[in-house]
Amino acid sequence: DDGQNNMYFGRNLDWSEDYGEKIVFAPHDYHYTPAFNAEDKNHPVIGIGIIVEDTPLYFDCMNDAGLAVAGLNFAKYCKYATEAVNFTTNVAAYEFPLWVTRNFTSVDDVQEALKNVTIVGKPINDRFPVATLHWIIADNTRSIVVECTEDGMHVYDDDV
Repeated sequence: DDGQNNMYFGRNLDWSEDYGEKIVFAPHDYHYTPAFNAEDKNHPVIGIGIIVEDTPLYFDCMNDAGLAVAGLNFAKYCKYATEAVNFTTNVAAYEFPLWVTRNFTSVDDVQEALKNVTIVGKPINDRFPVATLHWIIADNTRSIVVECTEDGMHVYDDDV
């Protein structure tokens, strides 16, 4: 807290490979086709990532409300659902940062929505395997960490 309600968000990019990542902007009038039944509202999003099949795959990104998401490596522990679950909002792991930043304006809103969300380990195509990640989600008031493990999805307050 800097006393002025500003938000600072950063991390190291813990990849050792070049994916051709660049600055990717999804304007408010851009619409993607979710893999399952997730909504696509119209918050503009900017971040670092790649575009595959007209879908931004963000490593980290932020929307116009100041809500930010970063995906971090979680290889040994990550376990997503293997298929969609009835009566929940199903989000493919590859679209999770985009889904969060397109649809929400605060960490509180995301945390409430996650109570009825299933993150599914579905690849966008055969060329890109499912990335084993966990995510930090932050706004100018607080941050959370979202992890999918063998025993389900967990959301932790992140006070760092």
